[in-house]
Amino acid sequence: MPVRIMMTSCQSSTDVVAIHGVDKQLFTQFRAYDIAPVVMDAFRKDAAGALVGKKMARRYGWKAGEKVSLTELKGISFNVTGILDQRGSADDYLIFTGRRFLQEADSDQGVSHYVLVKAKPGVEPSEVCRAIDALPLTVQTLSQPEEALVTTILDQLADLVRLSRGVIVVIIGVVLIAVGNAISMTVMDRSQEFGVMRTLGFPRSAIAGVVIGEGLLQGVIGAVAGCLLVQVLVWGHLVQAISTCALTVEFYLGFPQWLMTIAAVAAAAALGSILPAWRASQLNIVDSLRSRE
Repeated sequence: MPVRIMMTSCQSSTDVVAIHGVDKQLFTQFRAYDIAPVVMDAFRKDAAGALVGKKMARRYGWKAGEKVSLTELKGISFNVTGILDQRGSADDYLIFTGRRFLQEADSDQGVSHYVLVKAKPGVEPSEVCRAIDALPLTVQTLSQPEEALVTTILDQLADLVRLSRGVIVVIIGVVLIAVGNAISMTVMDRSQEFGVMRTLGFPRSAIAGVVIGEGLLQGVIGAVAGCLLVQVLVWGHLVQAISTCALTVEFYLGFPQWLMTIAAVAAAAALGSILPAWRASQLNIVDSLRSRE
């Protein structure tokens, strides 16, 4: 079954709109879709009809029966004949239209981006791929089992995860330096207070504990504020998911993510406060009381 694809970007993005043009009579033979017969009949009869994935429809607020025009995709317009619920699969982020309809909208009739081939029972997919690539076709083909395609896509997502972890490490380092600098300035400004505390009998460890506690508090407040901002972006559908050419992974922010973020930032803040805390605990009482703000 030839498939035509139109999408805003084939690179990693948080807002990818992908439309797959399929043969309306055949595409359910290649994938198992739970679609009501009435909806499928309407989809097949309407040349501009489209089945929209549940999460894609939720992202943009589309409803069944609505006419949609996408200016970012050459102004293509289609009718939402039904909402497709594939229970969290990648298809929940796709839009399915007729292949010929999409080819005409893209001014490239007769051209498809890839072809789905369903092997007969007992036939190895690798053998089918080799047979296809050996055909005397006018175009070069690259055939691979669907599992291999998914593996490639997952490798791309793994690269993105590794890059994201690197960014997180840099951010933690920035937090450590920023908190350390802020607490150092606080120690200088409050040297008299620390001197008074020492004259009242507070041990050096108590002074260090106060400074580290302030740094820890600053880190926790900043982490909570950051998590709240991200949570609002997710709830407001401003940040939805990250996508590659054929797979979309939805963002999720729950209690475990909150806990890990706050713990990591708090640890960095506490670590950044150690040196200023040690300096505060080592201040000479006489010199501290002589200082001026």
